[in-house]
Amino acid sequence: MDALELTVDEGRPANAGRFFHLGADLLTLLDELTDLPVGWRVDELRTASAIAVLTPPKDLPAEARHLRLVVDSLAAVQAGGPLPDEWTPDAVKAAHRFAEHGQAAEDETDWVPPRLRLVTDHRPGPAVDLTPNLVQDLATLQPFERDMPGSVRGELVGVNVSRGNRASLRLPTKRVVRVSFPSGLRETMRDALLQDVELRGIVRQDGEGRVFKVRADEVEVLVEPKARWADLFGAAPNYTGGVPVDEWLEAHRGEA
Repeated sequence: MDALELTVDEGRPANAGRFFHLGADLLTLLDELTDLPVGWRVDELRTASAIAVLTPPKDLPAEARHLRLVVDSLAAVQAGGPLPDEWTPDAVKAAHRFAEHGQAAEDETDWVPPRLRLVTDHRPGPAVDLTPNLVQDLATLQPFERDMPGSVRGELVGVNVSRGNRASLRLPTKRVVRVSFPSGLRETMRDALLQDVELRGIVRQDGEGRVFKVRADEVEVLVEPKARWADLFGAAPNYTGGVPVDEWLEAHRGEA
């Protein structure tokens, strides 16, 4: 199984502030890339140079694919390429913050870029260094985004309150949107888990109008109607008084 190795201040005792900043930033980045909240584990921790090895919990081994995604994507940016489409604007911001917190302080003369390395079955794999050039490249890749009031429908596939009030909403397109919500909605969100819902609040969109995050203020579970449209066909055959439907709609548009 894949694991992710973070090395900070290789060759000398690690700066504690840098190490803990990078650890928190890396978890934030992984949270932005995963569909469901994942309780990442520190599988190994070594000192002098600070080295931490992250793995997914044993019951979610498939989530290790996101560790490879981080290394491969950042390496692609370092080589002058783009980020994958699945990276939301918030994921790009998290990656930029992660790389930025690994940079040298003004008075550091022996700084070494922190390194992310993929480890597969304890064998070292591809790696990427958090260089100043990577910081600049990620800054230029930050896409356009906008917040606006709105609503989104989908299936609520995950709710987590242990690390903030977070949820995951699967859209009809099968893409998963991240959701935040106030503490007052905790019970409502839990009760709505694995049901079709409509979330209303502030919707965050990228430059192409795709929703990638919702700050929900209201939750409504969508109830399957007992009657289908086909069942209503012919229920009121004289509703238009003999006028063709298209003409009736044109004459009465806006009156409903």
